Amino acid sequence: MHDLADSERAEHDERGYPVRRGEVFALDMPEPALAQLQSAGFRVLQRVRLDALDRDMLRLAAPPGTSAIAARDQLRALAPGAAVDLVHYYGLDLTAGSKPHRAREKAMPSRNAGSSFAVAVIDTAIAPHRALAAARIVNWSDGSSGQAPTGHGTAVASLLANAGRPTIYSANIFRGPAERPYTSAEVIASALEWTLAQNAPVINMSLAGPRNAVLDRLIRDALRSGKVVVAAAGNGGPTAPPSYPAAVPGVVAVTAVDKDRRIYRLAQRGRHIAVAAYGVDVLAADARNNLARFTGTSFATPVISAWLARCRASGSGAASCGQQLKDAARDLGAKGYDEVYGFGLVE
Repeated sequence: MHDLADSERAEHDERGYPVRRGEVFALDMPEPALAQLQSAGFRVLQRVRLDALDRDMLRLAAPPGTSAIAARDQLRALAPGAAVDLVHYYGLDLTAGSKPHRAREKAMPSRNAGSSFAVAVIDTAIAPHRALAAARIVNWSDGSSGQAPTGHGTAVASLLANAGRPTIYSANIFRGPAERPYTSAEVIASALEWTLAQNAPVINMSLAGPRNAVLDRLIRDALRSGKVVVAAAGNGGPTAPPSYPAAVPGVVAVTAVDKDRRIYRLAQRGRHIAVAAYGVDVLAADARNNLARFTGTSFATPVISAWLARCRASGSGAASCGQQLKDAARDLGAKGYDEVYGFGLVE
């Protein structure tokens, strides 16, 4: 990810992750602290009221010559109770896996065709496709763009549509080149707010990247409100550190297995892994109106999101559906829970 968003002249944090140059953002910054910052040369770029999350989000430009890291540290010193962080960039590299390849099949086999459910998808845009005929797509207007990338989100949406008759609340967060799109933390925060305003009970996030204090707090807020957040474990390899948001406590982190129930070779591991689903060489929609075979934890994630969304549609709460998911998992690997497969395979 080091060279992500080069076109925006990204800086880098202490771990080498790209961040927006000379900017920081915060939640619930006290007015006295903001006044001090403005006196010190900070400039307000954006103020957003996140009504569904009951938070105020503030984005600031640091004084000329001040690095993003130095600006973050200054904000944290002035307002130790606020959630403050850098504006990290995120891409699809850690979740998208290998490039898709053309499939011979002309249609996706339907499963649970009679099931209606609602799920939010924070991803790329979704292109029209025959595989989505059973789905109702509701788009986030802030993310709508004729130049928005569509490949990843279309594949994810088709796997949801394959599990029933979903209403999909689609929040495109990505911009930049189609072959390597990127997004930034404040866009993810706004998309999360929109999905909560739609009252989608399950939120699918097939993206992965660095931990961010602001996003952590907002995701925990969403979980406390009774929503279920499902995230791809990431494809950084078995020795890579946990990726976020999958590793945020309470998030359902999904790993991928192949048709023989073997772990995907690039799937990340750890104590946060919840369950596994098929995510290697799976049939899904190609944005060019064909079908293709996709590999990566991104494509296992919608299988679990659909499972949980059907559970929520039956009237069960988030905690009950989480327990039912664990009970439905088929144990793989070491006996009982393990850091490779979590509780096991959910089909």
